[in-house]
Amino acid sequence: MRTSLKRLAVTTVVTAGMMTAVAAPAFAISEVGCGGRDDFLRVRYESGGGWGSARCFANSGVQGVNIGGAYQVDSGNNKVTVNYEDGGRYYSDTLDPWHGVGYGRKVRVYEVRIW
Repeated sequence: MRTSLKRLAVTTVVTAGMMTAVAAPAFAISEVGCGGRDDFLRVRYESGGGWGSARCFANSGVQGVNIGGAYQVDSGNNKVTVNYEDGGRYYSDTLDPWHGVGYGRKVRVYEVRIW
């Protein structure tokens, strides 16, 4: 009985360790301060009262976001895909490094990916 419990405990610990090792990504996208840098993925948006602001992202990966009032995306030194909603329709733009896209209107960005 005691041996069976030990075996079960060891199996559980090993299985949990393997699941943790498999689930951890090698790289993860992260939101960073834009500062004066232009090499990050940058989403420019209107924050109210006519004021503009930006959110920046670094490292490869994908992240769900909710950035309303977005009017410009710059890829920085990255290949990026930006998924956005405009008037109830969903779109996607993929940009090569050092490219940008201006929407000419306000859209809602709901996902960013750095390749």
